[in-house]
Amino acid sequence: MQDNTATNFKNSINARAYHCLLLESPQEKVAQSLKLREEWTNGLLSVERDLEIIDNCDAGWPEKPELVAFNRLPKRTVGSLKGHASMMHSFAHIEFNAINIAWDAVYRFPDMPEEYYDDWSRIAQEEAYHFTLINDYLKSLDYEYGSFDAHKGLWEMVEETRYDVLVRMALVPRVLEARGLDVTPNIIQKFKHHGHHEAAEILSIIYRDEIGHVEVGTRWFNYMCNKREIDAHQTFVDLIERYAVDKIRQPFNEVARMKAGFSAREMEYLNQCSK
Repeated sequence: MQDNTATNFKNSINARAYHCLLLESPQEKVAQSLKLREEWTNGLLSVERDLEIIDNCDAGWPEKPELVAFNRLPKRTVGSLKGHASMMHSFAHIEFNAINIAWDAVYRFPDMPEEYYDDWSRIAQEEAYHFTLINDYLKSLDYEYGSFDAHKGLWEMVEETRYDVLVRMALVPRVLEARGLDVTPNIIQKFKHHGHHEAAEILSIIYRDEIGHVEVGTRWFNYMCNKREIDAHQTFVDLIERYAVDKIRQPFNEVARMKAGFSAREMEYLNQCSK
């Protein structure tokens, strides 16, 4: 007799997302992310609403890079080849984290509309593409993902927000990932100045896509606030002050942030908060 429950889980995007989340090999995680997204877009997967969710946010990590405290990472200098490679490695690490973040968002919250899973599976696909671009570039410099140490700061916020999709949407895309919108344009210009034009082009692709990723976080945060009939602005302020006030830093790329759904009122608060 066929086990219909097992079959449902096998054909559910959230159960498969958890499997992808646990993969340790970057190459396998990328390949499975692309396959999972393709199956979803082809209508081969559904959402399993009764999937049992494991409380802690486990994710698969390769043996390298070694994960250390942020203050143990050496200062990166764009001018030298090794410094440039180290900086690009830090972006590869962010993108590897971002694949896991996207699949955890799919797995962990089984009660969202189907459009939510479409958004986050697309983000996982795009983050896998970004990671591949950077890792291939690192290989052209005789490095690869794992050649340098990295830190686990992004994932710590994922773990802190595992209990509520509203909190996750407020703090991971709209605080941590939005920081990339602020700093990436300046790094692109530095790379161009030092003749690293291929790296600058890769970061330009990532920057364009990340505006959309932060907008997804904004949209689902606002959706949850509307659903719970709570004020979105005050909720965002309260969550920043509870979890992330130390992570708010100027200068802000207000043009990019407003494209990603930040309101003028939110930007006024962030500017005041970071003085």
